[in-house]
Amino acid sequence: MFCRIIFLLHFLLLVFSTGNAQTVKVDSILSVLTKLPEDTSKVWALFDLCNHYNQEVDEKKVIETAWEALELSRSTDFDKGISLAYGFLGDAYSTIGNKHKALEYHLLALRIQEKERYLSDLARTYHDIGSIYVYEGAFERGQEYYKKAVTLWKQLGDERGPLLTMYNIGHIYEQQGNDSIALEQYKYVSSQSEKTGTRYVLIASLINMSGIYVARKDYINGFVCIMKALTLVDKSNGMEKELLAEIYGTLSDVYRGQNELSKALTMAEKGLMIGKETKRKLFVLQNYKRLAVIHESMGNHAKGYQSIAYCLALNDTLKNEEGTDRIAKLTLSYELEKKDLELKAQAEQYESRLFRRNTFIVALIVLLLLIFLILNRIKLIIQKKLLVKQQKLKHYTQRLVEKSELIASISQELELLKNSPAESAGSADSIDKFNRIIHLKIHTKEDWEHFKKSFEEVYPEFFAKLRYHYPSITASELRLAAITKLNLSVKEASVMLDISVDSIKQSRHRLKKRLGLEEAQSLKDFIGSL
Repeated sequence: MFCRIIFLLHFLLLVFSTGNAQTVKVDSILSVLTKLPEDTSKVWALFDLCNHYNQEVDEKKVIETAWEALELSRSTDFDKGISLAYGFLGDAYSTIGNKHKALEYHLLALRIQEKERYLSDLARTYHDIGSIYVYEGAFERGQEYYKKAVTLWKQLGDERGPLLTMYNIGHIYEQQGNDSIALEQYKYVSSQSEKTGTRYVLIASLINMSGIYVARKDYINGFVCIMKALTLVDKSNGMEKELLAEIYGTLSDVYRGQNELSKALTMAEKGLMIGKETKRKLFVLQNYKRLAVIHESMGNHAKGYQSIAYCLALNDTLKNEEGTDRIAKLTLSYELEKKDLELKAQAEQYESRLFRRNTFIVALIVLLLLIFLILNRIKLIIQKKLLVKQQKLKHYTQRLVEKSELIASISQELELLKNSPAESAGSADSIDKFNRIIHLKIHTKEDWEHFKKSFEEVYPEFFAKLRYHYPSITASELRLAAITKLNLSVKEASVMLDISVDSIKQSRHRLKKRLGLEEAQSLKDFIGSL
């Protein structure tokens, strides 16, 4: 019975895991893979390929394909893909009997699923881990994980999900000798399976219920359960047809318990025939044992002895095959672990390259950030220096304007004194001389040079551009251009240059012509653009 449960587990895992798989051939998927980009769509295609290899029981290809999906999922930060790839690896190693390796990968999947809350995947992983513990005989630990899976599936409202798990929990109770609890568990599973249409689990539950009833010599209920299982089997379904060997064998036990030996013999022979057709040697062996007992009970010792001889021969064959199978699985496990190590080494090399690349990128970003900060700092310093120079120019210009205004004021006062009748001719001459001295000392070449120096600190290429493009430009026109650049009013310009407003206007007009500007063009805008 235990082997059948593990077989059932593997079958249903394939069913559950192929929910997203497309019913296409392997070569079609391989063709599609060559055209897909390196993203999640390719990861899902690789999982489809894993499902097909699972159906072909080619675990070596499953592992290679799952590793490819794992690497691609890692490179694209696809956490769900990573967890599913670990699940496929765990299933593959479980199938070849390397339960330790299988548990390792399922636990890796578990960590991601618990963190990211992939609840449906998490329930299945709980189930897988529980199955590994049960296989190793750690029933309590296995039951713990089974119950976690059932609880989670019920929270998700999945009625079919927990049925296989609950079936296996019933098996644990049966293995521990708790037939009453196991029977109740199988009854519940069979009723829920019937409601949800999960026929395979329903048939398996009915077979186990019948086995418990027969052990209790409750042949009536045993007969009811096994006949119901028999009516449910779809003989065209290869997986279900294999169960017929055990169904007929259990029905033979029911008839033998009721001392209907001829019927028991017929059922055992049918079970034997189905076992041979489906190449299920364990069921063949069980039915040979039944035939030996029945023939002995019927007094047919020769046939009984012959059946026992077949049993012994088949038992030796099974042991040899079991040993050969164990060796083959160990060899395959060794080869796959070796390949696994190679793939892990490649993954570590890739991660190392990725780490170096990311480190370089981070270092480059930090360097660029430092350069930006330095350049920004230099820019701020230059802007600050320019602001100081602008303030200095503004201040010097303001002083010149104030000087010029003071000169104008004094000149007006002197003019009034000069025109006063009380003043003598000598006094008038003294006033004219004093007026000329004032203008001479204040509006000197030195004043212009100071102004020019401050101006060029703020606008370093202004005069050079004007001289280059307009070689005939005069010194007075350069002064007027500088004053215009400072956006001074006509009055301020007239005061600063110590000429009248009309003279300023005329000078601007001449400067406009010198610069080759049209009448409609603005002198201020043109000068401002230099």
